[in-house]
Amino acid sequence: MAFAFDRHTGHRLIELIFMIKKGRYPNTKTIAEHFGCSRRTAERYIEKLRDFVADDLVYDPKRKGYYFAKGGPDLPRFKLTEGEAVAIFLAVKLLNQCRGTPYERAVARALSKLAYLFPKEITADEVPELADWVSFGIEPLRGEERKVMETFHTLNEARSRRETVRIRYFTASRGEWSERDIDPYHLHFQDGAWYVFAYCHWRGEVKTFALDRIEWIRGTGRSFEIRPDFSPDSFVRDSFRIERGDPREVAIRFGPEQARYVRGRRWHPSQVLEELEDGGLVLRMRVGGLGEVKRWVLSFGAGAEVLGPEELVRDVRREVAGLAGRYGVADSRVP
Repeated sequence: MAFAFDRHTGHRLIELIFMIKKGRYPNTKTIAEHFGCSRRTAERYIEKLRDFVADDLVYDPKRKGYYFAKGGPDLPRFKLTEGEAVAIFLAVKLLNQCRGTPYERAVARALSKLAYLFPKEITADEVPELADWVSFGIEPLRGEERKVMETFHTLNEARSRRETVRIRYFTASRGEWSERDIDPYHLHFQDGAWYVFAYCHWRGEVKTFALDRIEWIRGTGRSFEIRPDFSPDSFVRDSFRIERGDPREVAIRFGPEQARYVRGRRWHPSQVLEELEDGGLVLRMRVGGLGEVKRWVLSFGAGAEVLGPEELVRDVRREVAGLAGRYGVADSRVP
């Protein structure tokens, strides 16, 4: 006899089978609470399961729940090694620390489902203990969390519907508010902030918008198609962090102390390191967004020197002069 039901119901029935096999004695009340459905829907799950296993499914009035009198159906299990199981929980742990992500509940539900599929020697209670000694230091979400999440959801839904939206946006570099229509292409998380890559009807090109700078967002009822030449990877390829611009050849010399830190990381896909005899190094890369590079270089203090391009040298020199004036330093000599 064939049983037909949709994939969503099938997944829930499989999960219900594992619940019963683990001796949890679920009933319509606990099933409804577990799946977040109505008692009537929970009853239908029981009915479908009974159609499948017949008299093997029995209600125990003392335990107030169902069990399999003959052991229940044999279902295939995923074969996960200990390392794979820990990797899954670490990924969930990392996502849960990304404050503001609207997928936190979905992650929790997915983890709950995976717990039923672990091999017997690895349980849902044991794996977190294996991963407890690992933690992640992630910058707090920029902006008011609830508002950013609402904006994220609205943009995500608009992209799914391929609907152009109108936003009121604050451009930090100019200190100005503007209203514009955008086609949301891709959502991106970078350094504690959410961004949307979207086609801007005002500018006539794909731009980057920070979600925490969107005051409001409204649907327009107009549809759009994502440009076939758009690729998220290509869009950020020349960026340094999140800022885009015309790609420039950048060269920065680091002293020996800072070089030990710099050579240990991949700062940009195009980077090339040139080792110096004194233990320092020169970092060369082709990037856009010199403003982000300037702020990064200044974070190293006197341990970094911009060699080029000249525009970046002038920008850093101007910033250093401003700092000197702020702190009453007339020249570069230490008082």
